Amino acid sequence: MNKRCHHSYAALVMIAFFVFGGNEKVPAQAVVSNVRILFHHMVGDQQLEFETKYRNTLGEQFTVRKFRYYISNIEFSDTVSGKFYRAKDQYFLVNEAEPGSKIIALELPAGVYNKVSFLVGVDSLKNVSGAQSGALDPLNDMFWTWKSGYVMAKLEGQSPASTLPHRVFEYHIGGFGGVHNVLGRVALTLPVTVNIPAQKMEDVQIAADVGKWFSGTYQLSIARYPACTSVGVLAKQFSENYLRMFAIQSVAP
Repeated sequence: MNKRCHHSYAALVMIAFFVFGGNEKVPAQAVVSNVRILFHHMVGDQQLEFETKYRNTLGEQFTVRKFRYYISNIEFSDTVSGKFYRAKDQYFLVNEAEPGSKIIALELPAGVYNKVSFLVGVDSLKNVSGAQSGALDPLNDMFWTWKSGYVMAKLEGQSPASTLPHRVFEYHIGGFGGVHNVLGRVALTLPVTVNIPAQKMEDVQIAADVGKWFSGTYQLSIARYPACTSVGVLAKQFSENYLRMFAIQSVAP
């Protein structure tokens, strides 16, 4: 092996070491495939569009002007074999106002997977790790203070049911410790077992239903709760609702 080839091989080994995760060591020569997770924002069975009028299951009319949330610690797994791959130290801010942010591209080892899961929010370690950049940059308007941490999910709009000035509603949901921790892992079973071969793109389409913010584990009407912008019991209740908003639409090449 000549010197140039030796350096190239060493580089590949280092890349494989840092990219792959899971409960087994992945060989340096493991073939990598591409997977995209595409989020589709809905209100019930309707596509979400800003300033369009909708009704929640409580009968309240509302429009949305801002909708965004963090996705992190994405994991693909096979519940039969127990093998898994987790995208380490990757954080994504999904923003309805930025279509490109609703597509998350990942590289993972070719293999069989039947489940995808992810954390909605930013884990506690990053909340206390000082100034961040990229998706975690405080300039993204998803950060409170070093004590309170990140806003994990945000929903804003207007509704005739709101008692606030200009009939607005504002839900900025955060809190990463103690009984008011709003972090939660969403686990979705894929409709078919997916065998990801080498160099093939697979698309996992996921719907996120904004209407679930208002009803689910808790019935949270806009009339009674037009705002939630601090850590506490109400934020925890909203988080338990929106953790149920995700559902697999399809999986296809």
